[in-house]
Amino acid sequence: MTTDQWIASTCGLCYGTCSIRAHVVDDVLVKIEGNPESAIGRGRLCGKGVAGIMTLYDPNRVNVPLRRTNPVKGKGVDPGWREISWDEALDEVTARLTKVHDDDPRKLFIQRTTTNTAIRAPMMMFAAAFGTPNSWAAGGGLHCGNGAHLIGGLYHASWSLVPDFKHCRLAIYFGASKGHGAGHVSCTNMQDAADARARGMRLVVVDPMANFASAKANEWVPIRPGTDAALALAMVDVILNDLGVWDAEYLAQKTNAPYLIGPDGCYVRDAETGKPLVWDAARGHAVRYDTPDGAALALEGAYDVAGVRARPAFVLLREHVRQFSPEWAERISTVPAATIRRLAREFATEAMVGSTIVLDGKRLPYRPVAAIYFRGSQGHKNSVYNCFAIELLNQVVGAADVVGGALGFNPVCYGHPETGKPWYEPKSGPDGLMITGTWVAPHLPYPISDPKHPSTMSLGGLFPLGMFGPTMASSDQEELWTKFGLPYRPEVMLNYGANSLLSVGNSDTVAETLARIPFIVSFDITLTEFSEFADLVLPDASYLEALDSRPNVPFIFNHPAGLGAWSWPVRQPVVPPAGQRRSAAEVLIALVDRLGIREEFNAVANTHLKLDGPHRLEFGTPYRHEEICDRELKSHFGAERGLAWFKEHGVISWPKRVEEVYWRAFLDVRVPVYWEFLIGLNRKAKPIANAAGLDWDDAWYDPLPRWMPCPSHEVQDGAFDLWGFYYRDTLHTNSFTNENPWLDEASRLDPFSYTIALNAATGRRKGLRDGQPVTLESPHGRRVRGRVHLTETVHPECVGIGGCAGHWAKTLPIARGKGVMFNDLLEVDWAHGSPVNLNLDTCVKLRIAP
Repeated sequence: MTTDQWIASTCGLCYGTCSIRAHVVDDVLVKIEGNPESAIGRGRLCGKGVAGIMTLYDPNRVNVPLRRTNPVKGKGVDPGWREISWDEALDEVTARLTKVHDDDPRKLFIQRTTTNTAIRAPMMMFAAAFGTPNSWAAGGGLHCGNGAHLIGGLYHASWSLVPDFKHCRLAIYFGASKGHGAGHVSCTNMQDAADARARGMRLVVVDPMANFASAKANEWVPIRPGTDAALALAMVDVILNDLGVWDAEYLAQKTNAPYLIGPDGCYVRDAETGKPLVWDAARGHAVRYDTPDGAALALEGAYDVAGVRARPAFVLLREHVRQFSPEWAERISTVPAATIRRLAREFATEAMVGSTIVLDGKRLPYRPVAAIYFRGSQGHKNSVYNCFAIELLNQVVGAADVVGGALGFNPVCYGHPETGKPWYEPKSGPDGLMITGTWVAPHLPYPISDPKHPSTMSLGGLFPLGMFGPTMASSDQEELWTKFGLPYRPEVMLNYGANSLLSVGNSDTVAETLARIPFIVSFDITLTEFSEFADLVLPDASYLEALDSRPNVPFIFNHPAGLGAWSWPVRQPVVPPAGQRRSAAEVLIALVDRLGIREEFNAVANTHLKLDGPHRLEFGTPYRHEEICDRELKSHFGAERGLAWFKEHGVISWPKRVEEVYWRAFLDVRVPVYWEFLIGLNRKAKPIANAAGLDWDDAWYDPLPRWMPCPSHEVQDGAFDLWGFYYRDTLHTNSFTNENPWLDEASRLDPFSYTIALNAATGRRKGLRDGQPVTLESPHGRRVRGRVHLTETVHPECVGIGGCAGHWAKTLPIARGKGVMFNDLLEVDWAHGSPVNLNLDTCVKLRIAP
């Protein structure tokens, strides 16, 4: 008898995690499409999502546990795999982990991919229960989010931001493709962005390459890589000092712009409470920033307060940006001064400072402009100042989380109407600055922790503004650990789906760090380059074979910004796992009981999953993964809506409220246009760093942003006359999807996916022809080879390379030998990492030759 059914689940081919419907006939998946019942995708699906069927049925999938027999590890070395049983595999993993746990739990190093967010909660809970602080998202934290996520959190209580597509009139994208590329609810945002353009929103894209957003923009502004801060600061200078435009009410009430700053650069504080002081023009004297009826807070002037001459932070900001003229910025960024002035004038004009709009009976500020930043602007050593400077454009005109402006997605949620859960809301913290209510560790930017002597492999304790540090896979790893007296080294690694050989930096450096780890276990669906360093490979169930109650993590992350609906979907198997594949989440829970850490795990789960009442886990009771999923859903949506209900319905939805979307007007929180806290961080971190013999430059800790050069900008050898960068190819998700035959076919038809993009005039000047094989070489002697594609859509000084291609593993026959591995040109060391947030620099000076 034929069975024919549609099963609701979620995609797992990028962290957009759109909701899907899977058509299954006789237990065979025949089609995947978007689920129109969910706000996460709204029934649409990109090419990657549709192609998921090819990943599920890849004939090269790992189907049984594999044990290494060749003790030699290295790039291209055959591990000599031998099939073993699950009992053998779990016995060996348990024995290794037990030894480490009894000795020093910190010797366990957990590495995961950023592609599949569903594994995040189980791995974080396992790490916490085990007792290791050493984990990272390989490549993602270094390349993607250390800067953009930090600034998004400080200013928008969000992972990132997009324009208010329904009301924005002018959006300027700095190295971003929001609504036009991969990731971040791409399917929903694509429709919203298209509708916005049809409505008349003007889109300007600032990028070294005419990327996916540029192709649909009104204007493309080519820029030299890593110089976004120079351009943004010059625009702020024009807006504040030439045009005299700013939102005084917003700055006075929603930022620390009125806080009085003393000669030492720090807040002038109330002697009794320690709170920052502001100057109340109506009262004629200084008051605490949170004094009731403080409606006339001065943004300008100089005042004698508590025996010192103090000025509002806004005055310092205006004076600071005077040094960044458009002519100065042109020399740094190559963007003409006239263009900078025009963009600044258009941004200030379109902001319509002082205007309001009525939505749902509520009068709200209306600022229809947005400065958006992401991967391109932040993928540098200077990521913090790049994003900080760009964000100031939103802040000075009051275009943050208001109608028409730059919206974080999604900081405020007051939960399902029947339960009030899940509930997220930013709140006021120390000095009145905002504490985000939405994120899970490690994305908690404020309040800032005190720097401390590092005790983790990433040295993160010394850098409270960072997430993941390059020392997890750097060439100077051992030197840095020794300098800081780290008393242990990694002895076991658990890897989930990450291929750090391709995603971090040059593969030789990463290979050396992996070879030093005595025992590596990898959960994976195929054998990759990383498998060449694994001792055990455990066959994971793909996203189409696995269960998860929280595939969108955190819940608010994958929703489009703006009004609409909330949706909480579940991921459920659309077909049973083939062979001996097992969900990694189930395997981790099995290890919890084998290791005897069930009490710790359940305690962590109760907190992390926000389980309450009868749905909390009893500390000593074993629970299956399915039971934990059921309890989480019931805890949020009531006893009648557990896992069984969600398996039947797929998703629960309810309408967003105006107070949730345009929350800035409703919540009493402030954000910092002046980073006074950096001064304290510098004073506390510098002695620790100096004592360990680490070079330290105070310039990176200035409370107001400046353009700081990347290592590529300091290369003196004129032979290296090009800047190299890579961009996210919308056809792929990192290196993971290169093995998908449908996506590979599309990539081979695309002129950019597998080639080196070089400006056509530059190529002709160098005597190169389109399609010619060329070599790119860095000043450090790193080389990659590929075919050049001559195009008008890249900056004349640059070469652009898509994604993380360049696979060499024989176990990836579709991906092998295609494309260019840009990351092989990158150095992974302290010198190429940010001394503020540890972000790895991803632009590099190059020379090109046949």
